[in-house]
Amino acid sequence: MSAAETGKHHGILLVISSPSGAGKTTLAHKLAEQEKLEFSVSYTTRAPRQGEREGIDYKFVTEDEFSQMIKRGEFAEWAEVHGNRYGTAVHTVNRALEDGKDYLFDIDYQGGAQIRRQWPDDSVLVFILPPSMAELERRLRRRATDTPEAIERRLAMATRELEHFGEYDFLVVNDNLETALKELSSIYVAARSARRRRGHYGQALLAEARQLARPPVLLSSK
Repeated sequence: MSAAETGKHHGILLVISSPSGAGKTTLAHKLAEQEKLEFSVSYTTRAPRQGEREGIDYKFVTEDEFSQMIKRGEFAEWAEVHGNRYGTAVHTVNRALEDGKDYLFDIDYQGGAQIRRQWPDDSVLVFILPPSMAELERRLRRRATDTPEAIERRLAMATRELEHFGEYDFLVVNDNLETALKELSSIYVAARSARRRRGHYGQALLAEARQLARPPVLLSSK
């Protein structure tokens, strides 16, 4: 019997991954705002992009600071993506599980695999797919945050990233942002309603019913 079924409620670790340019970060922020989710802010060694805010979009650290955090065992997961390193602090995961809060993680497939391996019963993994590779390339070029060489590297990496979609619980095709957000929200609601997370309500109700149960009335025969 799971922890939820015996009365202990844990938060959900909702992981969202995708190839670069498929829209996972936009969807993740919109879902967090809509569903009042706690957004896990990752550490990264890359430079801030225009408009990104320290402590809100990412926590920006140096390569040396990141390496020291690894040595101290401060990451629940970390990975190198496109030449930069990203990581999730282990205290973020522990706080989510202990407080019963639902946390959203915008991380790549390497981080998703580490979260699933360590917390298989508490994690829900969603992979965002682009409608086509041509559309993925168009989005990468349109956002104009990378050099042409970097875009080519991201497109080459997309094939490797797509090879891992089968490790995820749910797939959402981001052809239309509004539709994809509705699907993502439905997945989150369904995950919250799963028996492993709502079982404690059933157990409490069953215990109450048994406590209030009256002995059966025996009908006398004439």
